Amino acid sequence: TMRHIDHFIAGEFTASANGKRFEKRSPLNNQIIASIAEGGKAEIDAAVAAAKQALQGEWGTLTPETRVDLLYAVANEITRRFDDLVEAEMADTGQPDHVMKHVFIPRGAANFKVFADVIKNVPNESFQMSTPDGRGALNYAIRVPKGVVAVISPWNAPFLLMTWKVGPALACGNTVIVKPSEETPLTTALLGEVMNSVGIPKGVYNVVHGFGPHSAGEFLTRHPQVDAITFTGETTTGAAIMKAASDGMRDVSFELGGKNAGIVFADCDFDEAVNGLFRSAFLNAGQVCLGTERVYVERPILERFVQALKAKAEAV
Repeated sequence: TMRHIDHFIAGEFTASANGKRFEKRSPLNNQIIASIAEGGKAEIDAAVAAAKQALQGEWGTLTPETRVDLLYAVANEITRRFDDLVEAEMADTGQPDHVMKHVFIPRGAANFKVFADVIKNVPNESFQMSTPDGRGALNYAIRVPKGVVAVISPWNAPFLLMTWKVGPALACGNTVIVKPSEETPLTTALLGEVMNSVGIPKGVYNVVHGFGPHSAGEFLTRHPQVDAITFTGETTTGAAIMKAASDGMRDVSFELGGKNAGIVFADCDFDEAVNGLFRSAFLNAGQVCLGTERVYVERPILERFVQALKAKAEAV
């Protein structure tokens, strides 16, 4: 089914002011499955304004307990819309349904409950100190939201990794603007429907679709009223975002590229080592943040290990 996906700003789905759109193609057969609005500076400005207004308005006045209840409602609505999210994520990524049903979508729902529970139990520090007049003073901490958080999420586990950022940001009272990967925009857009269904105030959760340079991603990371940026993706993009974030000294949280190594010793449980490393290297076509990308094998079992791993790879 051909989908028509717009931005989600201030609780409303809206097209780009300039009318620009791009095609989303299936990774299975390259057929066009969606038309996506491409955001620019106007859409980012509108999303930031909505996020700021929500932060200073209804969302900013809620107690932590009320936020927790709303985040639980989001998780429960994700579970109710489970089949819709599974179908959308499969269409975006081409991944098999058992991965969606047992890992990625359930984890997405759990991210809202887990971080809501964390916030319920975070203490505020307090301590007494003496003063020259002998009266003493009580020092105490008050936790306040950071502000507007830019969320830039990847395509290898789109819903799981996006909610892993959105969940804690909202639990702490922030508002968010999400720029999903242009390869996998569907579940991020669908979460907007979830937010509206459970009564999340308008402007708390915003989505602007597009690309990186000279598009939504660059305009979002350079926006002076974005207070923090969280990004999962490749290192070159991370470096560009860090440069943008240095203007104003905005906080950043990055999960970038790496080369994780597996080490196999001659006295290992051979079959377990082969099976474990095969899974860590090839799960999700190798596109996992903590996947194994190189293997060091002790020489006495090297040839045997290479042949065993080669056989498993050829059987996929």
